[in-house]
Amino acid sequence: MPVAVKVSINGEGWTVNQQTYSYFANTAARNCMAFGPGVLANVVFGVEIPFIIQARDTINERRTSGGDKFSVEVVSEDNKVQGIARIEDLQDGRYDVRYSVPQPGSYLVHVSYAELGGTAALAIRGSPFRVEAADPWSRHRVLGAVPAKRKGATLSVLDGELVLYGGDKSGVTVCMPGSGEWRWTSVTPSGTAPDDRLLHSMTNVDGQLVVFGGNSLGNGSELADMYQLKKVSANNWAWSCPKSHTPYVRLTAPAGQEPNSTPQPVSGRSSHAAVALDQELLVYGGENKSGILSELCIGDAADGVQVVNWREPVLHGDVPQPRKGAAAACCQGRIVMLGGTGVNAEEQPVVLDELVMLDIEGANELLCTINPSNASGPRPAPRTGAVMLEYMEGQLLLYGGMGVDGKPLNDAFTLDVETLTWQRVYNGSADLVGPQGALAALLDGKLVLLDSAAGSLKLDSICSLDLMCLTNSYNFATKMKTDSVTLLEGLESWVDKQSHSMDAAQNLEKLSGNFDSLLKVMDSLYQVRVKKADMDLLVEQLRETLHVLAADKVATGKLEKRVDDVAHKWDEVKKLQPQVKSSVEPIQASQAGRIRKEVEAFTTRVAQYKTAFHSRPLYKYTTGCANAYPLLDTAAGEMAKLKKECTQYAELASIFELTDAMGPVTAAIKELFEELIAVKDVWDCISMCETQFQTWRRTLWTEINTSDMEEGAKQFVKDVKSLPKKVRDEEVFKGLDNMVKNFLVSVPLVADLRSPAMRDRHWQQLMEATKVTFDIHDPTFKLDDLLALELHKFEEKVGEIVDRAQKEEKMENGLNKLEDSWAKVTFQFQKHKDTEVYTVKMAEEDFEMLEDNQVLVQGMMANRYMNTFRDQVLGWNKKLMAVADVVAILTEIQRTWAYLESLFVASEEVKKELPEATVRFARIDADVKSVLADFKQVQNCVACCNKDGLLKFLEKQQTELEVCEKALADYMESKRRAFPRFYFVSTADLLDILSNGNNPVKVMQHMSKCFQAIDKLKLDAENPPAGERPKGLGMISCVGEEYVAFKQPLPLENKVESYMNDIVGKMRGELREVLRDSVADYTTKPRDKWLFDWPFQIILVVNQIYWCQEVEQAFQQMGKGDKKAMAKYNEQQVKQLTRLIEVTRTNLSKPDRQKVMNMITIDAHSRDIVANIVSGGMDKQDCFLWMCQLRSYWDSSINDCRIR
Repeated sequence: MPVAVKVSINGEGWTVNQQTYSYFANTAARNCMAFGPGVLANVVFGVEIPFIIQARDTINERRTSGGDKFSVEVVSEDNKVQGIARIEDLQDGRYDVRYSVPQPGSYLVHVSYAELGGTAALAIRGSPFRVEAADPWSRHRVLGAVPAKRKGATLSVLDGELVLYGGDKSGVTVCMPGSGEWRWTSVTPSGTAPDDRLLHSMTNVDGQLVVFGGNSLGNGSELADMYQLKKVSANNWAWSCPKSHTPYVRLTAPAGQEPNSTPQPVSGRSSHAAVALDQELLVYGGENKSGILSELCIGDAADGVQVVNWREPVLHGDVPQPRKGAAAACCQGRIVMLGGTGVNAEEQPVVLDELVMLDIEGANELLCTINPSNASGPRPAPRTGAVMLEYMEGQLLLYGGMGVDGKPLNDAFTLDVETLTWQRVYNGSADLVGPQGALAALLDGKLVLLDSAAGSLKLDSICSLDLMCLTNSYNFATKMKTDSVTLLEGLESWVDKQSHSMDAAQNLEKLSGNFDSLLKVMDSLYQVRVKKADMDLLVEQLRETLHVLAADKVATGKLEKRVDDVAHKWDEVKKLQPQVKSSVEPIQASQAGRIRKEVEAFTTRVAQYKTAFHSRPLYKYTTGCANAYPLLDTAAGEMAKLKKECTQYAELASIFELTDAMGPVTAAIKELFEELIAVKDVWDCISMCETQFQTWRRTLWTEINTSDMEEGAKQFVKDVKSLPKKVRDEEVFKGLDNMVKNFLVSVPLVADLRSPAMRDRHWQQLMEATKVTFDIHDPTFKLDDLLALELHKFEEKVGEIVDRAQKEEKMENGLNKLEDSWAKVTFQFQKHKDTEVYTVKMAEEDFEMLEDNQVLVQGMMANRYMNTFRDQVLGWNKKLMAVADVVAILTEIQRTWAYLESLFVASEEVKKELPEATVRFARIDADVKSVLADFKQVQNCVACCNKDGLLKFLEKQQTELEVCEKALADYMESKRRAFPRFYFVSTADLLDILSNGNNPVKVMQHMSKCFQAIDKLKLDAENPPAGERPKGLGMISCVGEEYVAFKQPLPLENKVESYMNDIVGKMRGELREVLRDSVADYTTKPRDKWLFDWPFQIILVVNQIYWCQEVEQAFQQMGKGDKKAMAKYNEQQVKQLTRLIEVTRTNLSKPDRQKVMNMITIDAHSRDIVANIVSGGMDKQDCFLWMCQLRSYWDSSINDCRIR
């Protein structure tokens, strides 16, 4: 209120000027009120319902400013379902509230306000408001060839018809909408049909549906093909497809990789996003075997296109991460993409909520912006597999998808593409759609959902909703312009009725004699008493509503006058109510006693009915559905009469204030109805189960789909468990429970019995177990015929039979595989030297297979079901063991035979030395060659190795070979003793030397093994005439390119050990002569020339001889008085080294360079020793530093070098 303020200071006079202040009272929750569509009795779920809160202060005046903190909570009456509410402060004392609830039912709208200084929020006037949320969806009757439930399908719209494709092998199914019913038709389009697939895309491009990619239902591969589906005429559809797709160059590459400049075909994929761009198709992301893709490409998709030219657009701006399952659409030149599934830094899948905007900037250029900053409104939750469609000009509609918890989302948003403003237009519960969500499409501006009814295996549920029309119908002004009139008319009628009833109380004498008249008066008193607060609130709500409508330029003058009139009349009724009540009290008291007695009698009758109800056949499972439903109808009619009677008594009790009398009977009737509903639910479940079970039972054995049956049976078990607990002890429930559980037990058994492993012997075992005979091969054999065996009673036996069949099938397949594999396994043959004999070898992979198969057969022998294939298993065990044994012994025999053959057959010396062993080996040789020839002819491993007596025969040959080997070993030992260097030669090499002892040319290859640094001797003839042996002309080094010629040729006569000893002697003598000549030559020419004229080892020895000589000469000179003699010699050494280094810089061959380098190494070491002697001040030849060195001296008396 406005207040005039004057001021007086220190008792002086009041100021002349005054200031006016406006003071406001605090907001009071008890006076605030809510009005509008959202607090009316009837609303709908899914869309936002508005209402207004008018703030009022403590003196019940309207607040004209904002800032009050109201809270709104919407919950179901059972407190299990929560709604979503938002409040907008209009800054004029009013608050715009909008809420939505996710499913139909009764809800309470709680509106509260925390007053200034208060600790808890208080309910405003009339709160909580009870509302009933109805279902706004139009649910259509579905007829025709209803498609089966499936995953990975697409639902599209073409020419006003729904088109379902993919997810199974049923092809194309079309649904024609109608006014009363929607009819499905399975169509067979002309042309080449695409491979059956799922997780593909189907996009409307220029009046035709374009199918791209997906997973093949044939082989599971990812597809990269394109097909067009169009409607040719009323009932004719046609497929067409391009003849080819052009590869294209990738402009971008995954992280860490370089772009490939070679054109590549478009990648096969599934779960991708596809968008129509005029007559082209844009494809992004998806998934294939290589992972989640980021590939973005555009291809021709026009009608009749023969070659799809693919290209990658140039992408500017942000780079979206790879994803699958994104929702995408194009509107006003902007491509919008939301959500999908990507991977995080830990390579784990994550559901995205990114909004990706792709602005078309040129013929092949896109500007990408991720999560634009100007986006506003309630942002959709992260999702994958959602649907995005063009809703109206400039707006897109987003529906559904799967959330981060793997559950379906049943909500819808619109996006203004220009302003990027989100608006939630539908918010439904996930429980209202199936576990995989519903297929969605837009048909004539309405959102259409395709789903399966509970427990159904068909897509038999179609509903539609015009979101825009529904939202507009709940606009505040639109809704309240009509509903306020309806509310006012109802209020006027009600007030008039109460006023007339009050007037009848003027004649008390008539009331006492006429119960109907008294009842009208008492009812009026009751109504006024109970509804006083509600009617007062309604009057105020109407005034506030009309006030808001008037501000919106709605003519409300007449309505406001009518509200004032009815308010005045209502005030008169309220004033009259106490007077009327007082006057009729005596009459009321006399009638109340009679009514109480009638209520008590009714209570007794209901209790008796309740007791008898439980003994009815309804609770017996044997009653059957056919008889149960008429009994249910009868019981429902009886209870309806009881409830009607109870309602009448309840009204009388309320009117005559006897509410305590109705408690027991009301509770009893409520419980009766609960029991009736519960037992009806049981019979409904029984009917549904029996109907479905009968359908399944009539299925032919060859057409049974046990996975669908098991899924349906499990759903029935869930349905049974969800039935009310109060009927679980009843016989009817137990019968249902047993029926469903028995069927559920039988389904896996049926699935097991359909195993291809079942043979006639197993069916015979089943018939013996169940004592029932049947013919499984009868083409009319149905599931019912099998279930007649009551398989649930033989669960363990059936499991054992199937397990036996599967194990036997595995064994049978293993045996067949053995038969097939070993029929193809042959030995490998290699020609032995230059003969017609072929040695035998088993391939490495075949030997590995042999070992694996032996383990496999051993496992079969340990299997308890082996008896069925006993002979085969034991036979293969014997065959494979024979192969393993024969291959092992034959390998050893061949190895021994091959190297003995060269001695006992080719070496005359061995024959002469070992005549007895030679005769024995001749027999072995003939036998081994006979076996090898037989193997070459047969070739197959199993056939070769399983000949009777072969293993024993080979073992005998091996024993004989061991005798020959022993004789040979003794022979070789004698040769080693004759020439000890043979001890350093391997047995194989020695055998080769001995076998070729008469041919020194062949022995030369082993010279380096007997003589260090000698590669071979130079012979006077590499191919001497028969009967003659070559002579050795010199020694050829195996290091470098050195050759030492013999002064006299060396004859290689007699036995090999003899001429090898001759070579040793010749080698020593010749090298001693060379050493003598080199020592003599050292002083005749410069060292850098001399070293190239002699063998390498010789120059090192000579160098050391002269070094020792020169050092000792220096010691002698020092003894004669020249103290610097050693130092001078050290300087000479440095000069010699320097010269050798200079030589290395000249053009030398590799061996000569090596000579010089080694000489430098030795000289450097010698220089260091002399330097140490000089630095140590040594001047005696017998000093320790010199005596500890390895010293070389030339002894002319023996013409040889001595080492000291």
